[in-house]
Amino acid sequence: MSLPNKKIALLREYVGFLCEECRRHESKCGKLQVHRMRRGNQGGTYQLRNIKLLCPDCHHIYHAGEWN
Repeated sequence: MSLPNKKIALLREYVGFLCEECRRHESKCGKLQVHRMRRGNQGGTYQLRNIKLLCPDCHHIYHAGEWN
């Protein structure tokens, strides 16, 4: 189960619309996306301690396995 859009919007505002990895503003790099640090198939949840808000570029890098 993913996060509702309302909660994602609040989280985007909370982080100042900045990617939590590269710190670029989403107006420059695209809408921030929720990334689970521990994947769902490994028991990862959408609790705050397990998520980051990332720009599309950083999110892709995480899923490509270039960051741990």
